Amino acid sequence: MRQALAFALLLVSLAQAQDQRPVWVTTQDEIELTELLDAYSIARELPLDYDRSKVAGKVTVRSGTGIPSAGLWTLINRQLAGRGLACIQAAGEEGLAIVAIEEAAKLARIEPGPAEDSVAGFVKVLLPVRPGKASAVVEILQQVLTAKGSLVQAVADADQVLLAGPAPQVTEAIEVAERVDVTDAEIVVEEFLLQHVAPTAVAKLLERIGQAMAKVRATPLRGTLLADALAGTVLVIAPVEELPYWRENLERFDRRQPAVTREYTPVRFGLAETAKLMEEVVRDAGWRETTESWRLVRDELTGTLILTATPHQHEEVEALLARLEATPADALVTMRSFPVRHRDVDQVLELLRELVGGGPIVGVPAEEEEPRSTEGGTGGPVAAQTGGTTLTKDPSTNRILAVGSPRAVEGIGELIASLDTRQPQVLVEAMIVSLTESESRQLAVQLQELGRWDGALLRASSLFGMSPPDASLATLPASSGTGAEAVLLDPGSFHGVLRALATLSEGRDLNIPKVLVANNETATLDSVLQTPFASTNASTTVATTSLGGTSDAGTQITVTPQITDGDQLLIDYQVSLSSFVGEASDVTLPPPRQQNSLTSVATVPDGFAVVVGGLEVEQETESASKVPLLGDLPILGALFRSTTRTMTKTRFFVFLRCSVLRDARFEDLRYLSRADLGVAGISSDAPAVEPRIIR
Repeated sequence: MRQALAFALLLVSLAQAQDQRPVWVTTQDEIELTELLDAYSIARELPLDYDRSKVAGKVTVRSGTGIPSAGLWTLINRQLAGRGLACIQAAGEEGLAIVAIEEAAKLARIEPGPAEDSVAGFVKVLLPVRPGKASAVVEILQQVLTAKGSLVQAVADADQVLLAGPAPQVTEAIEVAERVDVTDAEIVVEEFLLQHVAPTAVAKLLERIGQAMAKVRATPLRGTLLADALAGTVLVIAPVEELPYWRENLERFDRRQPAVTREYTPVRFGLAETAKLMEEVVRDAGWRETTESWRLVRDELTGTLILTATPHQHEEVEALLARLEATPADALVTMRSFPVRHRDVDQVLELLRELVGGGPIVGVPAEEEEPRSTEGGTGGPVAAQTGGTTLTKDPSTNRILAVGSPRAVEGIGELIASLDTRQPQVLVEAMIVSLTESESRQLAVQLQELGRWDGALLRASSLFGMSPPDASLATLPASSGTGAEAVLLDPGSFHGVLRALATLSEGRDLNIPKVLVANNETATLDSVLQTPFASTNASTTVATTSLGGTSDAGTQITVTPQITDGDQLLIDYQVSLSSFVGEASDVTLPPPRQQNSLTSVATVPDGFAVVVGGLEVEQETESASKVPLLGDLPILGALFRSTTRTMTKTRFFVFLRCSVLRDARFEDLRYLSRADLGVAGISSDAPAVEPRIIR
């Protein structure tokens, strides 16, 4: 009610301030129909009786700079007709009433004056006609007065016709009756179906031709045309002798028009929105033209619309664009919400700043910014201005709100749609193989001689730790140790031991980690052994030993995959292999460590395993224990020395296999994970929840 009062006061003030027809102005697009009815009732100072429950509903009103009072009243009555209602003025009543449209003809009063002077939307009048022409006039007016609830009825023996219906149609019917009821000539009504041109366009053209001919002809044309845009027909109401003229001209102008190509550049509104409106206008203007007769192309590169259509269709498009460009600048503000599904909203907002604004984001002023938490993305919306558009992010729903001109907001929506795309994921499988080979050979001869010299006992031995038998015993000891052993014993005098041993060993260590990483993101695979070492702090009174730290050794792999065209991947990888190569020389020092690293960028096929790193470490050690001088003798020197030769070879191989997972429902990941689930003894990828009884 308050809104209706505001409209009514504005209407009265405008009517008093200017000597012109009242104008209605509204700042909102949708308004309750009841508010419009109340406002009109107050402005016209007319009581209005109606059931609000039957009239409930909103009406879309785009007023711009204003709507004439008559235009607003026409809009109200059209909305009432759509709800099966009509506004009448009953006999003996000063006010108006809204009734069912089927009862309007019975309840409405007969207007005492012209129909256009009536304040009601549904009127009833008595139209006098020439004697004996009532039936012919009724037949003609029935083609004009076709709205629901309308009435066209001849009054018996009175040479009058009773008309009831919407006020504009009743006025039009009276004009038609006045034009056809001038002579006794036979008047006919013929319907023409048009094929190529809109009925309204042909009717306007022939009306202009008739006005021009009336200036040069002694007898003007008496016929008239009524265009039915919905049915695509034109009703010709004219004397019989004029019918060939109208038929000839309708056939003459109802022909396929040549197609013309023109370019249009929308300035204030978006390309897609303007194109949609142009398609509707062109389709309506073309009427029955086939879809091949016109074509609309959106040139995103230059921001233009290329239209191939008939000249009449171009005229309608030019009128549309002129109306759009004439819209006030302050009315061209729209707001839209864009969800960000596959990326972080902060990243997308930063990209929009760089692409659209070209400068830093202007945040909300400090005094207007509400305190909010920055942890976990639970803060409120954050606003930023990009050019003439304000962007606001809502981290809780991962959405971006854009407020600005329709053209700018549409461009931002297209940018978000192109940026917010689901990136395929890459399954990186690393196979780390460590092969160890060692070979050790040992050859030693140990001799011992027992004797006497001038009554003294003498022993000469070459000892290499092989536990020789006692020369004073007369029996050989049992064999011990490993390898080949030969013992020569001369009891009480001499013994010798020969031992030869070769040891071979081979080992393999296999490690196969997996990691799932997004495109252009970094994945790290670490398998590290930490060895602690001590630290001693000594003072004049006490020494304290504590943990000095740890020394790390193992395998570290860093992979950054980038998906390229042709099902290939560009991988930036770094492989680091380290191992401890001995014992620490002191408890306060870390053990010695050897590290080898590989860093490179390579292109690998999707799903293929390739060797990206191979390291080989070979160590050879030879040691000899010998009797001085004797051990250096050629050939015989082998009897006086012990030789040990050790060879160790370690080889590391790193195999990488990168597989692109593109399925939107992750069926490929489910398939690849099925084998690992079986090894782990898990039947599905989700744990089963079973009830448990607690006693």
